Amino acid sequence: MQLFFEPRSVVLIGTSRQTGPGAYNNLEMLLSYGYPGRIYLVHPKVPDIMGYKTYPRVADLPEVPDLAVISLGRERVVPTAVECAQHGIKRLVVISQGFADADARGAELQAELVRLAREHGVRVLGPNTMGVLNPFSGFTTAFIDVPRDPAPAPLTMVAQSGAFQVGASSFTGRLGKAIDVGNACDLDMVDVLEYLADDPDTRIIVLHLEGIKRGRLFLATAARVARSKPIIALKTGRSLAGAKAAMSHTGSLVGEDAIVDLALAAAGIIRVRTLVELLAVSRAFLKFRPMAGPRLGVATATGAFGIIAADACEDHGLELAPFPEPLRDLEEERIPWHRLGNPIDLWPLGMVTGSFTGVFKRAVAGLFADEHVDAVLGVGPCFTSPRHADLNIPGAVRELRSANPLHKPLALLLYGDKTAHLAQVEELDREPNVACFNTMDEAIMGLAATWRYRQFHEAPAPGDFSLPQPSSRPLPLPPEEVLVGEAALNLLQAYDLPLVPGVLAADEAGAAAAAMEVGYPVVLKIISPEWVHKSDWGGVRLNVTTEAELRQVYLDLTARFHQSTPAGTLQGILVQKQVHGVELLMGLKRDPQFGPVLVAGAGGIYTEVLRDVARALVPITPDHGAKMLQSLKIFPILQGFRGQAGVDLPALAAALVNLSRLAVDYPEIRELDLNPVVAAPQGCWCVDCRVVL
Repeated sequence: MQLFFEPRSVVLIGTSRQTGPGAYNNLEMLLSYGYPGRIYLVHPKVPDIMGYKTYPRVADLPEVPDLAVISLGRERVVPTAVECAQHGIKRLVVISQGFADADARGAELQAELVRLAREHGVRVLGPNTMGVLNPFSGFTTAFIDVPRDPAPAPLTMVAQSGAFQVGASSFTGRLGKAIDVGNACDLDMVDVLEYLADDPDTRIIVLHLEGIKRGRLFLATAARVARSKPIIALKTGRSLAGAKAAMSHTGSLVGEDAIVDLALAAAGIIRVRTLVELLAVSRAFLKFRPMAGPRLGVATATGAFGIIAADACEDHGLELAPFPEPLRDLEEERIPWHRLGNPIDLWPLGMVTGSFTGVFKRAVAGLFADEHVDAVLGVGPCFTSPRHADLNIPGAVRELRSANPLHKPLALLLYGDKTAHLAQVEELDREPNVACFNTMDEAIMGLAATWRYRQFHEAPAPGDFSLPQPSSRPLPLPPEEVLVGEAALNLLQAYDLPLVPGVLAADEAGAAAAAMEVGYPVVLKIISPEWVHKSDWGGVRLNVTTEAELRQVYLDLTARFHQSTPAGTLQGILVQKQVHGVELLMGLKRDPQFGPVLVAGAGGIYTEVLRDVARALVPITPDHGAKMLQSLKIFPILQGFRGQAGVDLPALAAALVNLSRLAVDYPEIRELDLNPVVAAPQGCWCVDCRVVL
């Protein structure tokens, strides 16, 4: 990776002969950016470009450059890459578009490029990329004229779009290094994260993710890097379209974006959902140490903004700190009727004392000094008019430096006329431990993100995220796409998942005998791969108490099935002992990026209405299973509520662990649904199961 960011020599292949507006000449941009290394050009038709000699072929170059940048039509990329490999160039940046981002032919060309890279030991960045930007070394592959920052920020952007390099001031505020992995046909996020882990120029990492390759390795690498450098991720494409096609409750409940949330949080990655949040969180990490705790002190010129701050704290996971009592004695004596609290409404005191700035300083200093305050939010006005020259927040902030020995974050929200606002924000941005934000939500989103990072950093390191090898396969799986009935229940039994006593009956007499065996009352269910959601279609009858009733129900169910699904396969009618307890859902879904995901939540017919679910990447431990249950909204019911006995929580946790083992051993399972799992004070039972392969 070092040669992509700091090549000593580079060859540009496909550079435009034109310069100036509209040319998008990467040689022109490279020279403008101040690259100090050796530059070579390959062009078959002209002897020079901008005074630089060109060479007809790569083989004609007088040395082997560290890096080649290819900007050609897609059909010419692979032959040119072959020339580079044969000449000994091991690092390629393919700017060209029209590969897997385009059509079937483009996908073929990209596959050929990957094959070439593997065969020759070449690493490829792209295709469809802006490439690299490194203001520390003066190197860029961009065809856009990006000004070089004379004092680059310690923030590196790893994106799947060059727009984040070009528009850094709009998206992250400031920027250091940047790399666009494009289609990531070879180099991907994992490779870049491994490099950035030890990069001295990088203190903060921002990721723009469209898709995630090598999902489990990505999480393991990110979790290791995030122990020392915060990672902020904007994951786009949050659609649930993929989940709509799910064949089980589990599939529809998990949802692709919910899995991304789970995975990124497990790795300690701070996820943001909008460009506004990205800018706010990036600014917070650039200016602040992570909050030591969630407690915020607010000093505001208007009580209305104090209320807004309180609401925003609740929305984003912070809390208002207790009011520092020493401040009460200092200020309330001036206005006996003005009762102080947090948020601190400063305007009445400023009016009485004649110095809002003085009151602001005393309040913020008091908040800094209080051990129960982890960060401070200041809200105040700014005006151009000389009649309000006393409202000098930048001056107050400068004087407060010595009052903040622990370097607590000071987030500021200034309001007033535009000219004064721009001038004061620019002045305040030079202050250490101080950052200005455009809105209350942005300020508190930024602070809250630093607190989330502190929590991850201080927690025990997560596991390695790898999937263990299958330990056993006690049963072969039949070739059907959907397993129901005995095939599904036998698989559960092989993993010690407790089943409700039941028998699959092929006729009335068999059903009656089964009911006598398991004991009345019983439940009868249609078992057919065509009736996945049988309760929705009237395929389940509860509380059957006599043989006569059972025989009639059997006939009704079989008639309903053959009338509704004349070409369907009726495997039989399942006769089960009716059990009572709290109904839960357990299940699995295989995510294409992160593998099997375990789900537990409120079950029964209202599963998709309640949507009370906990998720975990497989495998899990018993402790993790217990924590999944504790995170549910229905957990108070599981514990026991208003005199009702609780359920057997260890049995539920054990069932989750066994389901996790099953997922590891059968990677071909796409979805598995246990709904309901009935939990009682002693034990739990899986009532129904469907498996999608």
